[in-house]
Amino acid sequence: MFFKCAKHRHGDFLCLERGSDKRGTMKNRRSSRRTRAAVKATALLLVLLARDYCAAQPNAAADSPGNVAEGQIMTERDQVRRQLFDMAGSGSPQLALDEARKRPDAFSQKDLLQIESLVVVTEVHWGRQQAQAIDDPDRLAQTKAALRHIDEMLTRIPDGDEYGDIRCAVLAERIGALQGVGRMQEATALYEQLSRVPDPLPARTYAAAGDAYTYLDQPRLAAPAYERALQTPVAPLQPSVEPHALKRIDVQEGLFFAYLDSGRYENAQQLLKSIAASTPLRADLADHPEDVNEDYGRVKKLQAQYLLYTDRTREGVDALDTLRHEAPFDPALISARSDASLVQQRPHEAEKMYEGTLVDHPGDIETLAGLGKTALQLNQYDRAAEVNATFGDQFPDNNTVKNFQRDYAAYRSPQLIVAANGQKGNSVIADNDWGVDTQLYSQPIAQYWRVFAHQFSGRADTGDGDSVSRVRNGIGGDFRLNGIDAAAEVDRSTGGNAYTGVAGTLGYAPDDRWHFQAGLDTNSNGLPWKAYQAGITGRTLGASARYSVDDRRYFDLAYGVGRYSDTNVNQQWTAIWYEQFLNTPRHQIATWVEFNTNSNTVTNTVYFSPLRDYTAQVTAMYQWTPWRDADKSFAQRVYATFGGYRQTDVGDSALWEVRLEQAWQLGTQATLAYGIGVASQRMDRTRETSKLIYLNLNIPL
Repeated sequence: MFFKCAKHRHGDFLCLERGSDKRGTMKNRRSSRRTRAAVKATALLLVLLARDYCAAQPNAAADSPGNVAEGQIMTERDQVRRQLFDMAGSGSPQLALDEARKRPDAFSQKDLLQIESLVVVTEVHWGRQQAQAIDDPDRLAQTKAALRHIDEMLTRIPDGDEYGDIRCAVLAERIGALQGVGRMQEATALYEQLSRVPDPLPARTYAAAGDAYTYLDQPRLAAPAYERALQTPVAPLQPSVEPHALKRIDVQEGLFFAYLDSGRYENAQQLLKSIAASTPLRADLADHPEDVNEDYGRVKKLQAQYLLYTDRTREGVDALDTLRHEAPFDPALISARSDASLVQQRPHEAEKMYEGTLVDHPGDIETLAGLGKTALQLNQYDRAAEVNATFGDQFPDNNTVKNFQRDYAAYRSPQLIVAANGQKGNSVIADNDWGVDTQLYSQPIAQYWRVFAHQFSGRADTGDGDSVSRVRNGIGGDFRLNGIDAAAEVDRSTGGNAYTGVAGTLGYAPDDRWHFQAGLDTNSNGLPWKAYQAGITGRTLGASARYSVDDRRYFDLAYGVGRYSDTNVNQQWTAIWYEQFLNTPRHQIATWVEFNTNSNTVTNTVYFSPLRDYTAQVTAMYQWTPWRDADKSFAQRVYATFGGYRQTDVGDSALWEVRLEQAWQLGTQATLAYGIGVASQRMDRTRETSKLIYLNLNIPL
């Protein structure tokens, strides 16, 4: 069903937004600076009031509401109509409606509905203020009441074009009410319905639609709605000192993040420059003109967040630290700085900041949501559960709360992890082989525990006309708490060389810098394929340590030892240095410098087992991210590896590898990556070129 909106709404319909500016009347100050500001504010208010008065009394016919044709004598009826329409347009529509209902001789049904539509505007406006001002369970009571009033009123509006302007005005307010109570799908559906009509809607309606699209993770649809909110001539956004009133900076901020979340970084930067140019350091309508403009502070925060969103983390952190020095107790700045610590992979640092902020601002929703997100990263699931319970269903309109609850829901979900790979052409290892490793985790049990099933299947052609396959099935448990990540499983391989074994891993991150891990497997899947073909099994033990400077640099050191059933002892040492050289919204360049050595005590074997070998190689990666949509993205990566290889009693040789990979971020904790590659290396005096393919999937179910 489509509704036709009148091209010329009654001027009084616009008065509510403007009338709110009357509360900004300036007090007299002794200083000349304050006097000039007061005079300036008074002049601005007089202009707004004069404009509203003119808008409320257009050149209209004598039968228009509240107007009398020129030359006619104003009767008592006409005076009452004008008085009550002026009252409704100046901020008291409910009182005007009550009085108008007492004069059925002066007000028609359409007149009463028109005044009542202004009551609806006021109720939705008050509902927005209440929802933002308090965090009590009844914070949405006013908005829910306004929505009930709107739905009831729509049943009383007669059909037909005569009432189309009133119906359209009420439906426009219904969009804001639906968004305010968290019914985002309904809000956007109604908005799309009204958008098919050529007549513009009020700015607040476009802003509500933009907020609804943002909540639904549809930034590509949110951006046009915000743009229209800034451009519409109907009830445009006006400067206001009224608490929690919708201001231009609110819509601009929403548009800014919609641009970023949809990958329109140039538009975001251009908008940010425009906002900065139009936002003065001092606020003309403030009670204390010498104070820094609150909107100016928001602009500076957005400039810092732009650096974070465009992957210039260090610069963004420095900018936020400067702002925090100027306003050390601003919860919004502290929350943004804590978010930056999460981006830098420093959850412990973020946790301390969030906790400190809650001491001074115990009811700050953004901070509490950030603390809950940090708790999930630190395996503090009891704290995350407390935060989730605190939010409950009280904030269906809050995007930050929604993001945390989405992360919490992902934690509460079963998890599927699949790693598959195959290669062809390296006959020293196998002519061709493939393997699939699958892990399926249950939902959390008592918050910290999960049970999982682990299955490995693989097969190889070894070049002697025969093939070998390996299947291992296991079941185990997983425990995670305060930086501890432990898992243990019992498994059994099948076939002629069936063997029962146990495996376990233990990881610990004491702070944001260090991460240690150790693992044991008595029925290893990591032996050469020709060893399995010969009936050989193996036990492996390994340990590793990582030191992370930030998200751009880390160092790894790992050691592993394997004891095979043919008495061979294999040892491996590996050192890796990771460095990120370029990180922009669409482009990234990183390198891995790796050194490793491998030794075996038995060399006369059917499988590749050099007495000792050494490898030194550099891998460079270029990533291009052409598409992004909220928490989803698509990236293409090219890896190029070059290095040298030395094998005892064989000599030195070069090695190289090239890979092409595509990676999808499918949503919260859901990733898919797959790729192909070509590699060349000399092993046992034979240089061979192999082709490889792989796939990695990690998704909550």
